[in-house]
Amino acid sequence: PEHQVLAPPERHWRMAACALLPLGVAAAPAFLALGDLPLCAFKHLTGVDCPLCGGIRTCAALAQGDFYAAWQTNPGLLPLLALAALHSGLLAGEAITGHRWVSPRSLSHAWMGAGAIVLASWIWRLVVPA
Repeated sequence: PEHQVLAPPERHWRMAACALLPLGVAAAPAFLALGDLPLCAFKHLTGVDCPLCGGIRTCAALAQGDFYAAWQTNPGLLPLLALAALHSGLLAGEAITGHRWVSPRSLSHAWMGAGAIVLASWIWRLVVPA
């Protein structure tokens, strides 16, 4: 049920979860300052970018307001990050009001769609190198 009342523990985890996206985006420039650390185990082991490769650079570019650089780094991540921002706002609203606003099923469909975009973008980057 979409408008069910949320128990206090559920409200607390929703509020904590909605803070993760802004913290992750804000921390991205600090990760980049660490130098050439192998941040992606998949790429380190295979030499091939994974679907999320460039995510830290994408978040760092977005934190600096550079949408073009974020697009150049990994365009498939932008819809995923937009959905994460929307979901964070939704979690915050639910935590504040104490009521569920959206059904979990519709959210899972949105996340599957965003994941499909990330995978399609990854396949495109593998097939059509820059």
